[in-house]
Amino acid sequence: MTEHQLFVFLAEVLVLVAAALLGAELALRLGVAPVVGELVAGIVLGPSLFGKLWPGGFSALFPASPLQRDLLDMMSWIGVVFLVLLAGFETRLGMVRRAGRTVLTVWAGGFFLPFVLGLALGWRIPSRLIGQGVTRPVFALFLATAISISAIPVIARILMDLGLFQTRMGMVIISSAVGDDMIGWVLIALVTGLAVNNQVDGGNVAVALLGAALFLGFAFSLGQRLVRKAFALAGRLRIPHAQATLMICVVLVGGAITQALHLHLVLGAFVGGVLIYRTPWRTRDASAIEAIRRVGMGFFAPFFFAYVGIKMDLSTLTGSTLIVAAAVLSVACVGKLVGAGLGARMGGLSGWESAAVGAGRNARGTSELVIAAIGLSIGVLTLPMYTIVVLIAVVTSLMAAPLVRYCVARIPGGAHAPAEAPGGAPQFEGAVRGR
Repeated sequence: MTEHQLFVFLAEVLVLVAAALLGAELALRLGVAPVVGELVAGIVLGPSLFGKLWPGGFSALFPASPLQRDLLDMMSWIGVVFLVLLAGFETRLGMVRRAGRTVLTVWAGGFFLPFVLGLALGWRIPSRLIGQGVTRPVFALFLATAISISAIPVIARILMDLGLFQTRMGMVIISSAVGDDMIGWVLIALVTGLAVNNQVDGGNVAVALLGAALFLGFAFSLGQRLVRKAFALAGRLRIPHAQATLMICVVLVGGAITQALHLHLVLGAFVGGVLIYRTPWRTRDASAIEAIRRVGMGFFAPFFFAYVGIKMDLSTLTGSTLIVAAAVLSVACVGKLVGAGLGARMGGLSGWESAAVGAGRNARGTSELVIAAIGLSIGVLTLPMYTIVVLIAVVTSLMAAPLVRYCVARIPGGAHAPAEAPGGAPQFEGAVRGR
């Protein structure tokens, strides 16, 4: 690497982070999720606007050099690891075990209906929008998973802003979203493993499922005990920040194991976050977790979201591709709104309560963006399809809060009955920034 290449890399990172923070601040002042502002900042800096208005400046700041892109990609993957780790921190397995009938029906409807619709749509997408050499079954499975997942931080922030977080309806929304995250990361890992072989048949599916089952079984049995013992040992060390260092190591080990099993590293990072948060140590030294949150959400997450935006090219959405974009976005929204809404109705909620649950579950945010980045990196998504998947995150994050507010205003007597499920509503201390 030359001195000039290092300078360009530092300039790229600085511009992307500064633009992301400015976009997030403007979004918050407008009452919009910060992730939307960070994404829009990246889009403005990308080929859709900056590249069109000043091609020479865009090429100078973001040269097409493979080395420069590899460096930014590596920074982006660090951001992914932090985001998935924090998602693991916010996953409460106890909530799933204690889930009542309403939570289960909402989760089932809100996950499986969009998954089935996405799978069917994946078989109809034109071949030119599928990654080169990627089989249609792999693409369809990937699109179905992308459409069916939700984003806990965005949903939690919306519920907090509307004063619904500790209500019965709020708990149903957030608890069912936890199920989405758990199943979604496992499915992404499985589909990524299938994409490596680029073939969906009984043997490949069985190998992927066996690898995921073995990893999860090990992680939540012997792995959990090893993590607890490791943190107990780290607590007795005199060196500073031992626990924070150990957290990163646990996540890296998890990611390395799943990567070696031909599953994606996001599964290992996510499970690592869950295991860390389940250790008794985290209640005694919350400062280390807070340090991880600040670094991840204060620097790497804004960089990642801006970088996701800069790789979008809205000019690719023309002609029939624009029709495909509208179809994918419609399927994503209808699947969540109808599926989760019907699940809530079957679980005993009223009509407008059910509609509010469907609207809340529709927000994608962080999870969708990580999936889009994975799809582009492994070649499943072309640039137009990548842009479409990112747009799902933007549009659903923007529409969720107004729709929830509209539905809640029409619930007779209001929607502020306190949560009655065992264990109360989940806590998302310090991590919820609307992503």
